[in-house]
Amino acid sequence: MSERPTSLVLLADNREDSGAKTTAMLTAAGFTANFVNDGQKALDAFFAQPPQCLVIRHGLSARGARSLLDAIKADNVYGHLPVVVIVSPEQIEVGIDWHHNPADDYVVEPFTGAELISRIRMCWARAQRDVNANPLTGLPGNLTISREAERRLKNGTPFAFGYLDIDGFKAFNDRYGFGRGDEAIRMTARILVNTIRSLESQETYVGHVGGDDFVFITPPHLMAQACERIIAAFELVATDFYDEEDRVRGYIQSVDRQGNPQQYSLMSCSIGAVDTISTQVSHIAELFSRVAEVKTFAKRLPGSNYIIDRRK
Repeated sequence: MSERPTSLVLLADNREDSGAKTTAMLTAAGFTANFVNDGQKALDAFFAQPPQCLVIRHGLSARGARSLLDAIKADNVYGHLPVVVIVSPEQIEVGIDWHHNPADDYVVEPFTGAELISRIRMCWARAQRDVNANPLTGLPGNLTISREAERRLKNGTPFAFGYLDIDGFKAFNDRYGFGRGDEAIRMTARILVNTIRSLESQETYVGHVGGDDFVFITPPHLMAQACERIIAAFELVATDFYDEEDRVRGYIQSVDRQGNPQQYSLMSCSIGAVDTISTQVSHIAELFSRVAEVKTFAKRLPGSNYIIDRRK
C-alpha cells in the first residue's frame, strides 16, 4: 500500500499527555497527525481536512465519541473513512455497546506504536476494499458510484446525476507536473464536497471517477443551484494554481501530441447533468451514456458551463 493514502491521521484525545504520546507514535511511523483535544474540534477538523483515518478516545469531551462517530458515519461522502477508538482496560471490562458506537476497530491502553499503526493500516485497507475509494481524494470510486446510481434507479426516487470534467487539466498537468496537478484535483474535490453539503439535503452524493472526472447526485430541483455554486467556487480559485506570468497572460503555452506549440486556456470546468424526471432512464448504462453525452456537449462551449439534459 502506498504512503499517500495513509499519510494523514486525525487524533482526538482529551488527555494531553496521551495525545502527545500517540502523536509521537504516528509521526515516528511517517504519518502526519492532526491532534485536537475535544470532539467538536475533531468534527470541525475532520470536514475541513478529511483524514485517511480518525483515532479518538472513548469518552471524549465537548462532543462525545458517540456523537462524533454518529456524525461522521452518517456522512454519505466520508462515512467510509475508518475510525479507531482508544479504550481503557476498565472500559473493556465494563463492556462497550459497539452497536451504538460504530467504530471500525479499537486499541486498549497501553498500546505500542506498532499495534496502533497496524490497526490503522488494516482499517484503511478494509475501507478501500469496501468502497473502492479513490486514493487521491478519498472519495468513492467507480464501483461504489455504480452501486449508488443503481440503487437509486431501483428505488424509483427521482434524482439528478451530474458529471464534472476540468477543461484544460492535461495542459496544466503537462506545464506544472503531476504534483500541482494532484493539488488541483484535491481542490476540485473539496469544492464539490463542500458545495454539495451546503445544499442541506440528505439525498446527495459525491464520487471521483478518476483523474479530473467527478460525479455528484442531488435531488432534481437542486441540480442547477449545485452547478452554479460549483462553477462559481471553481472560477474563484482555479487561477491561483498558475504562475503569475501565465495568470496575467490568461493562457499557457505548451505543445500538442504532435509536438507543435499551442496556447491553452486556463482551467475551467464543464458539467453535464441528467435528472430522472425530465429524462426517462431505466438502466445505469443508459444514465451514464446520457450524462457523458451532455458533458461532452458542455465542454465544446468556452469557459465554465453546465447543461442539464431536458430531453425525454
